[in-house]
Amino acid sequence: MSSIESTTESSSSASSRDSKQKLDSGSKQKPEHLCIRPLTIYDWQQVMELEARGFPEHERCSEEKIKYRLTVCPELCSGLFVREFEENAAQNDSPPPRSTIVNEKLIGHILATKTYDSTITERSMAIPKDENDSQSGHVETSRTIGIHAVVIDSQYRGLKLGSLLIKDYLQKLNQQYVADKVVLLAKAQVTPFYRGLGFVDDGVSSCRFAGEEWHDMHCDLTHEDEDEDM
Repeated sequence: MSSIESTTESSSSASSRDSKQKLDSGSKQKPEHLCIRPLTIYDWQQVMELEARGFPEHERCSEEKIKYRLTVCPELCSGLFVREFEENAAQNDSPPPRSTIVNEKLIGHILATKTYDSTITERSMAIPKDENDSQSGHVETSRTIGIHAVVIDSQYRGLKLGSLLIKDYLQKLNQQYVADKVVLLAKAQVTPFYRGLGFVDDGVSSCRFAGEEWHDMHCDLTHEDEDEDM
């Protein structure tokens, strides 16, 4: 994950597992009906529950910060869901049944804001004290997106869903012009995972979030234009 408020890797290098877990992960399959979409304020409870399952208490994002981020910049927050469908029964000569979404289970998410600073700092993770605090929390005019949390539900780790979620996130940002780069914090053992996704390791960060050592990482956005019809 990014580090930030929470950092859990979906790849095997992100966390140690016992031998049984490693054997079990080899037989896992990606769940059906995966969907990636922007998070909304209505997802806050599932986000909070996933944070609680994915991170130690001192690293997880608080309810207040979750609601803040999903209110001021939901378009920068992404969720990986498993959808459940209910098919309407076909009757006589009526059209074929159509599937209706009856439930969405959140199994992974990215929480982010635009940051005043060019790296993740304590104030970039904070909530502004008042309307005059223009350097804390989400700064709409910034060209830097700070990822504060990346997590995959432990039940679904080992399936490269973390890579899927982050690649999708970066691809969508590259097709837009909302920012020039994405930054995050990562623990040393997780930096190879992020380098594999295009991030650059800028070394040990001055930010000591949760009293731990992190590395600053960044990924420049390319804003590749769509292929022209020629």
